[in-house]
Amino acid sequence: MQNTFSGLLQALYDPEGERRYRWFGMAWLLALSLGGALLWGKFLNWGNIPFDFHDWAEVNAPRLAFVRDAVLKGVLPLHMPDGSALRNVTDRFMSLPDVILSPQVVLMRWMDVGPFVLVNTLLFYALGAWGLLWFRRRFSLGLVSFSALFLLFNFNGHILTHMSIGHITWNGYFLFPWALALVFRLLDGDRSWRWVAKMALLLFFMFLNGSYHHFIWALLFLGLLALGNWKCFWPVFKAGAFAVLLSMVRILPPALHLSDFDDEFLGGYPTVMDMLSSLVAVKFPEQSLQVRSMLSPLGWWEYSLYLGLLGTLFLAVFGVYRWLKNRQPQHGYPHLLLPILGISLLSLGRLYRLLRLIPIPLLSGERASIRMIILPVVVLLILAAGELQSWLRGRKLLPVEAIAGLGLLLGLGHDLWQHLKVWQVTNAFAAFPTTPVNLAIKVVANHPDPAYITALAAGATVSLISLAILLFLAWKR
Repeated sequence: MQNTFSGLLQALYDPEGERRYRWFGMAWLLALSLGGALLWGKFLNWGNIPFDFHDWAEVNAPRLAFVRDAVLKGVLPLHMPDGSALRNVTDRFMSLPDVILSPQVVLMRWMDVGPFVLVNTLLFYALGAWGLLWFRRRFSLGLVSFSALFLLFNFNGHILTHMSIGHITWNGYFLFPWALALVFRLLDGDRSWRWVAKMALLLFFMFLNGSYHHFIWALLFLGLLALGNWKCFWPVFKAGAFAVLLSMVRILPPALHLSDFDDEFLGGYPTVMDMLSSLVAVKFPEQSLQVRSMLSPLGWWEYSLYLGLLGTLFLAVFGVYRWLKNRQPQHGYPHLLLPILGISLLSLGRLYRLLRLIPIPLLSGERASIRMIILPVVVLLILAAGELQSWLRGRKLLPVEAIAGLGLLLGLGHDLWQHLKVWQVTNAFAAFPTTPVNLAIKVVANHPDPAYITALAAGATVSLISLAILLFLAWKR
């Protein structure tokens, strides 16, 4: 019995030891993934979401109700009854770049808006978890190392606070592990047309899901990666070009209203200290508007990166210090330095305004550069898990040390759980001003609109031709 207990403790940290207890590893991962799904269910109140506040009411619930009406009627979601849910710019639904038009919207034929939000989030959560498993294999992560990464990726302050106030297009965040897995494949030497096709199609799907911001951040990250590693330049250029061409069906309609959009730049973190404190500070929803100041008009949901004290130490010690110290090629050093530092700097103050001077509408559409810091954070969390496993490799932990490590993991999970409870949608609803919304009136109101239809048709044509060319090149090469 004692040998079995010691073996199971060792299996938590050592992949070789885990192979001797495969049932244990499978049970642990199953419990971890199901537990995460239950947490998201609780966070979203099992689909019974009170929509009458903030961006739920003003933006995304009305948009989803409109798409549901289009799905039920079997018509294209072209025009809303008014522009109230489209930033009062237009009634042309597809003229906003951050609306959800990805294939899973057909699920709303069988479910209402709230349950769809839950199911859609769980689908993307599952995709994200699957992507993290790729890094478990690449870095041979033990169960404890992987669990730390899993919890911090899925339940950090950034994704929770944004989802809490109605940013459902933030589901594109869960596709980051797949994009980063392709980055590592690129650094490993895969510069084929198949790699180009995979990256371009992933970014296109991100855009279709309304995750316009994540699409832009990923392109910026890839661009900085190519600048620091010229061997990657052409595959990155081709992937970026095809991602944009595939997305023309989503880019051309908004181009009709370029001069109508509110392009006031809202900035990044006022100071580096604000950025660092966002990793450990807990602010309640009712406090989220109090952080606005002359330095930034943004609420706390834009600031929060909450990892907790233990999660921040994990990030700093293993994701920053040991990664920089060890410079292991398999962990992406030094090619990831420039994109990590570059995106982090662009998340500060007014630095992103330099990019907005470039006359490219896709770049100028990013108004709150504070948000893009999450991509470097995700990269560092993945690197931290790999470095923690490297540190553990070859060490024979005493039972008391193994139990202490489990205690630290439990403490990490506890802090993230406390933060999740604070920001679950029912608590946010109670804290924010009420904005009544009637979803029943968000119905399809299509009407003749030659310019809009022409832009859609032209964009769809470019997208389809680009898709055919890309698939042909990937297959041929």
